[in-house]
Amino acid sequence: MTRATWSGFLSFGLVSVPVGIYTATADQTIHFNQLHKGTSNRVRYKKVDEDTGEELSTDDIVNGFPLGGGEYVIVTREEMANAAPGKSELIEIQDFVDLDEIDPIFFRQSYYLAPKGRGADRAYALLLEAMRETKKVGIATLVLRDKEHLVAIRPSEKVLMLETMYFEDEIRDPEQEFDTLPETGSAGARELKIAKQLIESLTDEWDPSRYQNTYRHRVEELIEKKRGGNAVVFGDEERPKSNVVDLMSALQASIERSSAKVRPQKTAARATAATKRSSLRVSTHREKLGLGAMSKADLIERATKLKLDVNSKMTKPQLVKILSDATRPVKKSARRVS
Repeated sequence: MTRATWSGFLSFGLVSVPVGIYTATADQTIHFNQLHKGTSNRVRYKKVDEDTGEELSTDDIVNGFPLGGGEYVIVTREEMANAAPGKSELIEIQDFVDLDEIDPIFFRQSYYLAPKGRGADRAYALLLEAMRETKKVGIATLVLRDKEHLVAIRPSEKVLMLETMYFEDEIRDPEQEFDTLPETGSAGARELKIAKQLIESLTDEWDPSRYQNTYRHRVEELIEKKRGGNAVVFGDEERPKSNVVDLMSALQASIERSSAKVRPQKTAARATAATKRSSLRVSTHREKLGLGAMSKADLIERATKLKLDVNSKMTKPQLVKILSDATRPVKKSARRVS
């Protein structure tokens, strides 16, 4: 089982439920190592004193808040944790709101919020069912990694989700960021009607299996071809051109093209199969490239299946070494012949 990134209590009213926070997503970006050109030597970065050039260890480094003029206030991690007494192990729901009232710009990252420990299931299931039936989202604060977050707790089909959020003063005002903004209500009636027709013609049910990371697939193809010593040529795609001058013609042509295009119907079986095929392609590709090409989440998952003693605090190189040692074939000692 994946280790919790945070453990504490979820509180609503006078009820406190022991819970853990678990990462809900996995980064599938293809990562590269930096190498010294012409060699296979890795490039490493060192933390050094900018004046003396002395390399520093983690124990030599502290956090300092700049006051200006080269002066700093030193603050320790313990002092940071103590600055939020009672909150570091508590998620206290302050309000319940409708999810539709929250602008998506406020959301940062998704986590699973699961019950932890004996006796937690009953109260947890009660809150999950009540929130599902009332269609409400709980708003609370949480101290995670020495930082206080505004969070939204929402019900999904089987588990509560925790969404970290931005505070209001972290959201930029578009009127202050841009010199000009289009005036609302200035669209022509005929153009607006055609634009709405175009939106309706492209409207469909949400099916995540339809959308693939084509850039990642092209990079995977590039790596595989270069690995096999083959030249790689990608065709140049024509750069889009602005057509806002003849907007009406562009809208009408879009309607006609959309009407002629047959959109695939969504089925649960096809969506599941497509997702599995995509996951299988990524998995197979990473198997070919070795452990170093796998994401940290994939490495932890593999190590867990092999019942190896690993945790989320380990670095990726540490995980690769543990897995390499565990899967390396044992060399048989040569038999002596008398």
